[in-house]
Amino acid sequence: MAQPLVPHRFDQVSSSSTVNRLLIWFSIGALLLSLPLAFNIVYRVQAEARMRAEVERMTQQVSAAEAKLNGLRAALDYARSDAFVEEWARVRARWGREGEVIVVPPATRHPARLWWEDFLK
Repeated sequence: MAQPLVPHRFDQVSSSSTVNRLLIWFSIGALLLSLPLAFNIVYRVQAEARMRAEVERMTQQVSAAEAKLNGLRAALDYARSDAFVEEWARVRARWGREGEVIVVPPATRHPARLWWEDFLK
């Protein structure tokens, strides 16, 4: 005889193993999809570290340039001062003020020696 049609009932064992398999496959898929994101995060962290190092290097360069600029400005201010003009006139140009007598010592010269005098000794 023909068996009557009865709706199929899932038993508990079959249902839980199917759910476990689906969770495993879903977890694997989520892991595979998250790997590129993890690599992107690592790359961005490394790029940020490189940029921070570059900013630090540039900050040091700016500080050095500002220090050099301050030194050059101080030298320029001194070169524009009357004290520098006075020093230059007296030391380099050997000038004096009106009424002063400038004494320039003669340059000491070594007596000229001929090369053969050293050779023949």
